Amino acid sequence: MDEFVECREVIERVKDILSNEIDGFIFDYMVADELKIPYSTLRFKIVKNKLPLKEIARFCYDRDLIINDIILRKKGEN
Repeated sequence: MDEFVECREVIERVKDILSNEIDGFIFDYMVADELKIPYSTLRFKIVKNKLPLKEIARFCYDRDLIINDIILRKKGEN
């Protein structure tokens, strides 16, 4: 069965997606802007390892992405 990945890994996956849209290094505050949440909220969620699921779902919907590819670890994947 697939399992959720850590919040930090989800943020890194979002950064990978954004790197295709934006030139240069992607910072956490840029991810917060794209998720439409305050940077402090994103930092809190990273520290507490709580996924901002509603915001990630909206991010995926806006880009026609499959949310499972971002928040789940496939069997056999480390």
